[in-house]
Amino acid sequence: MGENIAKLIKPADIITLINALLGFAAIIQVIRQDFAGALVLILAAVIADGADGAVARYTGYGVLGANLDSLADVIAFGAAPSIAAYIYLGWPLGIFACFFLVCGMLRLARFNVAGKKDGFEGIPITSGGFIVALFLLVEDYAPYSRYSFILLLVIVSLLMVSRIGYPKLKNPAALAPMGLLLIFDIVVFYLGRQEIAKIASLILLVFVCAYILSPLGKRFYDKR
Repeated sequence: MGENIAKLIKPADIITLINALLGFAAIIQVIRQDFAGALVLILAAVIADGADGAVARYTGYGVLGANLDSLADVIAFGAAPSIAAYIYLGWPLGIFACFFLVCGMLRLARFNVAGKKDGFEGIPITSGGFIVALFLLVEDYAPYSRYSFILLLVIVSLLMVSRIGYPKLKNPAALAPMGLLLIFDIVVFYLGRQEIAKIASLILLVFVCAYILSPLGKRFYDKR
């Protein structure tokens, strides 16, 4: 049985497993009370999630790929950010973190049933987990951040299960700067330059928010 599974696994699937392990490691770091370290591991999972798609386009998709990807995403971008959010908010406000997890799971289930399309219906759970991690990393810059974070959780959760269309970002000219900034953010964090890492996270947060608001810009442009 083990040999059969080994034959089914593609190079992209190995990266997907790394994505899941990074999410699991983030949960462990939350338990160990290394809150910032957990959030940075979620950022690293974003890189792994993007890399597995890029590798799959060159090496092919395995039969395990789609289901394995969703399982990894629910750990890295559903469970890990939700646990971090719950710890940050505490009880009873942490119930909003549970709402985020439920919406993320529903989003993944709908994606698996609907099949692949040119774009996304509702924001991807990767973007949802990404924005939660970034917001918590830069929360020192946000006044009344606890309540603005709750608002963010609710909006992102509802957008994940919404019918709003979002484009798949494939243009290297757009992805490369964000990818490099994300890698820079992680590296400077582990080098002990947390203030620089927070600034990088803030810039990334602006980019992700722009993506989330992009359908509004498209509708305004279409009306004109």
